[in-house]
Amino acid sequence: MIYSSYLNKSLNVSHHLDGFNYNPSLRKVLKCYMIKRLKTIIKNKGNTIMRLNKIDLHLHSSVSNDAQFSPNQVMKMCAESGLEIIAIADHNSIGAFHIAQQAISDQKLDLKLIPAIELDCTHKGVNLHILGYGIDPDEPWFSKYSQTIDEEDRNLSDLRANKIRELGIFLEDDELNKHRINGILTGEMIGEVALEDKRNDDNVFLKAYRSGGSRSDNPFVNFYWDFMAQGKIAYVEVNFISAEEAIQRIKAAGGFAVFAHPGNNIGMDEELLKDILDLGLEGIEVYSSYHDVIKTQFYREKALSRNLLMTLGSDFHGKSKPSIKLGNFNCVDEKELTKAFLNRKEIQTYL
Repeated sequence: MIYSSYLNKSLNVSHHLDGFNYNPSLRKVLKCYMIKRLKTIIKNKGNTIMRLNKIDLHLHSSVSNDAQFSPNQVMKMCAESGLEIIAIADHNSIGAFHIAQQAISDQKLDLKLIPAIELDCTHKGVNLHILGYGIDPDEPWFSKYSQTIDEEDRNLSDLRANKIRELGIFLEDDELNKHRINGILTGEMIGEVALEDKRNDDNVFLKAYRSGGSRSDNPFVNFYWDFMAQGKIAYVEVNFISAEEAIQRIKAAGGFAVFAHPGNNIGMDEELLKDILDLGLEGIEVYSSYHDVIKTQFYREKALSRNLLMTLGSDFHGKSKPSIKLGNFNCVDEKELTKAFLNRKEIQTYL
């Protein structure tokens, strides 16, 4: 009763569960799940500390243009954070795997590294991310696709910056050039330059991203999501492969495909989810930094109903997403949740 009362007062459970009035059984399950989550929170002088997990299957290194730390640094940080089983899933590239594997060996780190990738793709006009696990880290197609997307991003970088300038936001060319990686400007880089430019100090568009603002938890990526993501005012289209091809490429490389942070891309659109899962996905990233308790349980139920693998991943990047920490998604039963995933023959090779 204490937990139920606290949950209702602090997290406004009734409000969150209003959308599930049509299904009393599911509503009851969700409420029990939320109370279970609450019991795992450590209370310290009124503050709550999220449970740190031992498994994180969605990390990024600087091989991804929007991530901060090198593969070597990420491995060291993972060990220091107490992680045990990890996967670097860089955007469209498997290039970090051998470097990270060597770092584990050289530094004698107690880590198990699974080869992974996060492919940018699209389905019915919606941009998605598909994770590939247990893939051949030397599959040449991934390098070719990464080069293709990088070249397109390079060619579109100045157009992205100019679309932001058209909103009355100042951007200094010299500063943009300092942030480029291999000639590429990401939305996060543009957001960082905009926020650091003193001429933008009073710009109303940027107020939410500054200290104390409503979008200040992850200011750079929030800037990207709010202004430059698909459907936003400064969006620039990139020609990604279809989700169907992404899944086929992962399978051809000896791996299997998992839907990355679906709640961040399609919300809880059941019809679209079914359509995407029917393409041949074998798992869902149920626990994600972007999933609240409702989305987590929604995707957990969907995975169970279709007998799909369940995974968990922080999507750690570093400074572009500073509030996202390694292994920090408060999964209370990670070993049981990931048991089927870890027992896959493609994964067992690396454990």
